[in-house]
Amino acid sequence: MSRSGVIFSCFFYAASFSCYAALDPAQPLSEAPPYSLFTSWGKPVKPFRITDNVWYVGMENLSSVLITTPQGHILIDGALDENALQIKRNIEALGFNMRDVRLILNSHARLDQAGGIAKLKSWSGAKLVASQPNADQMARGGKDDFALGDALTFPAVKTDKIVYNNTILKLGNVSIKTLLTPGHLPGSTSWLFSLPNGKKMIYADSLATPGYYLVDNKNYPAIIDDMHQSFKTLALQHVDIFIANKGERFNLLDKKAELDAGDNNAFIDTAGLQKYVEKSKQSFEIQLKQQLSK
Repeated sequence: MSRSGVIFSCFFYAASFSCYAALDPAQPLSEAPPYSLFTSWGKPVKPFRITDNVWYVGMENLSSVLITTPQGHILIDGALDENALQIKRNIEALGFNMRDVRLILNSHARLDQAGGIAKLKSWSGAKLVASQPNADQMARGGKDDFALGDALTFPAVKTDKIVYNNTILKLGNVSIKTLLTPGHLPGSTSWLFSLPNGKKMIYADSLATPGYYLVDNKNYPAIIDDMHQSFKTLALQHVDIFIANKGERFNLLDKKAELDAGDNNAFIDTAGLQKYVEKSKQSFEIQLKQQLSK
C-alpha cells in the first residue's frame, strides 16, 4: 500500500487556543487521579468489528479504534504506554498489518489517550495527526498540563500533521472532519467520519472537567467559553455511530453484549451523542454554579 494515498485538504478557522505559555505559579492545580485508576481502565478486551471497516482495538475503558481502507488504515488514540502492545496485538489478531496504519489521530494529550502513541507510531511508521495544543503537549510528554502540571507524564512523541477546526482528511474511501472541542484540555479534538457504507461516525473527546478550577483559571482563561462552545459543536452533529474515548461514555460493554447476541446493528446509536453532550453539560453547569457561589 502506498503511503502517498493520504490526501490532506485543510480549511482554516479561528480557534480560541493561544500559544503555549508556562504555567502561572499563582494558579492552583487540580489533584491528579491515582495511576491505579488508569490501569483499572486498561483491562484487555478481545478486538471486534463495530461496522464495516471499523474495528474496536482498545481496552475495556480506554478506546482505540481502527478504520481500514484499501490505501491504509487509521488508528485513533493509543491508551496507556503499557497498553500499546495489546493494541498492536489486537490489530494483528484481526488480520491487519501494523505497518499498514498510515494515520494516528489523537483526541487529547494525556497519558490515557496518548500514552501508547509513541510506540504505536514507531511500530507502524504512521503519521501522527493532532491539534496544535495537543501536539505541543505530546511533545512535552504531558508536562505542564494546565490542570495537573507534571503529575501524569507519558512518552513524548512528535506530531507530523497539525489540524484545525473543520480540517478535512482523506485516506482511501474514508473522509475525516476535525472538530475542535476544547475544554477538557485546550487541544481536545473530536473526529467525524464519513464511512464507505454511507454511515456517519463520531469519535468524541471528553467533555469532563474533573476537579478543575473553572473560574478565573490563570492557566486556561478561556475554559468556560470553550466548554460552552464544545457542547454546542457536538450537539449539532448527527451521526449513526457514536464512539467516545472512554468505553463507559458510549456503553461499550452493553453494546458489545448485544453484538455478541446477534444484533449486527448494536453500535447504531443516533441519539447517543446528544445524550452524552446533555449529561456532560448538566454536570459542568452544576460544577460551575458551585464555584461561582463561593
